[in-house]
Amino acid sequence: MSQEEFREWVNRRSHLPLAVKGHTFVMKEANIVTVDGGKFVYEEALQLVKQLNSRSPFAQINASVMIWERNGGLRLIVLGLIAAIVVVVILFARR
Repeated sequence: MSQEEFREWVNRRSHLPLAVKGHTFVMKEANIVTVDGGKFVYEEALQLVKQLNSRSPFAQINASVMIWERNGGLRLIVLGLIAAIVVVVILFARR
């Protein structure tokens, strides 16, 4: 999915979802695009498309983290890591 194809999709105001590198883009309101449940304005969504289509793995990871942050997934990941660290600390403290 190129940037031009994304712009065409937005300009058509299509209600059909668009898949970009495993992420689902859906037009909700004027200038609002949801990506995997997280809300982004058009400019942010266009930036996500650029990063997801980049050859740089760091740009792709950055885009995925931005999506996780907006849809609440990052919060769950951080809470899970904190819980795992607490369990490990408790296990070492008992020894």
